[in-house]
Amino acid sequence: MINDFLEVNTLDGQVVSFPSVTSIKKVADTVHLSEDCIAKAVPFVDDKLDFFIVVLSMKESITAKEANELFNKTDLVPAQEKEVVSLLGIDKTYFPPIAVFGATTLVHNSIKDKKRILFALSEKDFLVIATSEIEKANELNC
Repeated sequence: MINDFLEVNTLDGQVVSFPSVTSIKKVADTVHLSEDCIAKAVPFVDDKLDFFIVVLSMKESITAKEANELFNKTDLVPAQEKEVVSLLGIDKTYFPPIAVFGATTLVHNSIKDKKRILFALSEKDFLVIATSEIEKANELNC
């Protein structure tokens, strides 16, 4: 799904896969990124079940109140695991920063200055992408 999205939208990103379970820290070393470049995509939903994604450093957290302020909304709540699975068919732990149709994505200031960042897509698959490419994908998606 992610590889197809990258290719169709001519985004500069790469899915790195391993034959066995691999820690994200080991992947960061392999692709020559510091631990500060490890990121996560935190999904929120509004009362219409539209997704709003905040991309931030793995070391950071975000509350619903902060997400509402970032997106200028009042009804955002953290997406629940069963909502994510039933609506998207993916595990919330591995929520992608791109390729969620109709989602609005914002790159948080905690990670915005990094040239490339790393996401876990599963225990074996990882995405390396520039924050500018996530923003480009958001523009294509809206």
